[in-house]
Order: sequence, then C-alpha cells, then structure tokens
Amino acid sequence: MLKLLHRIRQLFRRRPPGADLTVVEYEAVSLIAYEGRAAYERAREQAEYCLARGSEAGCRFWSEVAVEVARRTGKMNMGRASEQPR
Repeated sequence: MLKLLHRIRQLFRRRPPGADLTVVEYEAVSLIAYEGRAAYERAREQAEYCLARGSEAGCRFWSEVAVEVARRTGKMNMGRASEQPR
C-alpha cells in the first residue's frame, strides 16, 4: 500500500523549475550562473573555438547560447548578440 501511495504521489508531483528549458536555454542559464557577467563573452569564445576547429554545428549551438545569454541578461540591444562569430 505504501508503495502504491508513493507512486501516486510521484505522478502528481510538480515538475521542478527549469524542467521545460531547451538545451540552449539550459546552457545559457548555467553559463550565467557560473560565469556571471562574462557569460556572453564565454559563449562567444566557445563559438569561435568551434568554428576554428571546423565544427559548424558547435559554432551554431554556442552562437545560439550567446544570443540566449544576451536575451536573459539584457544585452540584446548591443548589436553583436545576433551576429555570427568572425
């Protein structure tokens, strides 16, 4: 009986905050938490590193993370947030 109640409670438990984040959003939030103000620059560095290594998919991912970081930190109006790394 206790096992049944435990399973029922698990089914109706609310999902934890952040469970609906996409991979890009999760990475952006994590980067902001770890890097603070340098999160946007760090994401751009990662995109440039991937581009230099020939990983177009990696570059695209980290560029999307940089845009998401900029959006979440209010840097969207900087102009650079939506452009690809050089």
